[in-house]
Amino acid sequence: RDAQESRGLGDVYKRQMKRRVLSILILGANLLNVAAQNMTSSPVSMFGLGELSTGEGGIYSGLGGVGIALRGENVINSANPASLTGLLPQYFFFDLGVSGSYLKYSQSGASNHSLNGNLNNLAVGFRIAPRWYGAIFMAPVSSVGYPISLDQDVAGTDGSTVTSLFQGEGGLSKMGISVAHELWKGLSLGANFSYVGGSISQTETQGSATESNSSHKHTIYADFGLQYTYKLDHYRSAVAGVVYGYSQDLMQDNDHVVSSSSSSGSIEEKGKKYRTCLPQFIGFGASYTTLRWMASIDYKFVDWSRLESSHSSISFRNQHRLMLGGSYTLGNPYSKPVRLLLGAGMGNSYISVHDKTTTNYYLSTGLNFEFRSRSTLSLGVKYTDQLKVNSGRFKEQKLSFFLNLTFSEKTYKAKLK
Repeated sequence: RDAQESRGLGDVYKRQMKRRVLSILILGANLLNVAAQNMTSSPVSMFGLGELSTGEGGIYSGLGGVGIALRGENVINSANPASLTGLLPQYFFFDLGVSGSYLKYSQSGASNHSLNGNLNNLAVGFRIAPRWYGAIFMAPVSSVGYPISLDQDVAGTDGSTVTSLFQGEGGLSKMGISVAHELWKGLSLGANFSYVGGSISQTETQGSATESNSSHKHTIYADFGLQYTYKLDHYRSAVAGVVYGYSQDLMQDNDHVVSSSSSSGSIEEKGKKYRTCLPQFIGFGASYTTLRWMASIDYKFVDWSRLESSHSSISFRNQHRLMLGGSYTLGNPYSKPVRLLLGAGMGNSYISVHDKTTTNYYLSTGLNFEFRSRSTLSLGVKYTDQLKVNSGRFKEQKLSFFLNLTFSEKTYKAKLK
């Protein structure tokens, strides 16, 4: 009888967990309808896939983007799916994060600024079976959002000008599942399988004429990760990790419309297609952890060579990114610890204007507050700037803020023990 009651309670608990997970994912799906559409107002986002999401968020949002060789008992680490095997097996973990940014951009003495913010990450992680772990996730991939106004001289007139207004919005987001397996003690293999999709619209208005281009893009994508953990002693460990993702073309449905406010007619046709793809990448990372200290380094290479440009002055460059991160645990490491995070990084933009590209650097810091049942509140701040920007060229500076909540709930089986 006790066994029957236990099974009955277990079934009730499983149904409750399924409803909670489903509710969170439905909420996330609604939020992600706008998640990739309001994350930027940078004029550079009009090219390529737009402004790329760096994937920062969660507990590690103050570490400057490192994560390939990081793992934790309550961490859903999007940088390397193999890290899921580090989760405590008797818990479900829920991860929700938002971000906001203050952006200042300038060119030839003129400057402007904007504020943006939206959903940054949403995930649920759990053990599937002995040595098998999984997660369901949603996150933005890229964002497009810009208003640009230009005054141009009219040929054949004495100083007359016409104003051209360029506007763009939209972006790509992804949702999918992660699976990880502990091959043997210390070595784990993981994979992300995701659907990537979204719409981007771009409009140019000059006088009474308006030209609009819209594109819906989507594909199925997979990337992989490997982690090896070596325990030096009870308090110290070293982790090495590698991640890889292959290049995948995005399917496109493009529309081109030309209309005029001075007439009722318009021209509608299918838009020209340029090869658009998610890039191939490979990354390596290493970390060293003690009872209070953690230090990590990541390198990532991203191949954009297959992407085609619709502008003759715009081309795409392969990216090289180097990231450093570290943390120090304040107070009691075993009871409600507080962790101070620091990070830095450097990398080049994937967009080249007239065969010239910019080098970006960033500094970040943050705090983790851990509460009961491994729940964590994480705060992060990141400052991004550019090196060696020539006079007259576009310059961008950004201050980003991250807020993330990771909370957990024990499984029913664990409660019975």
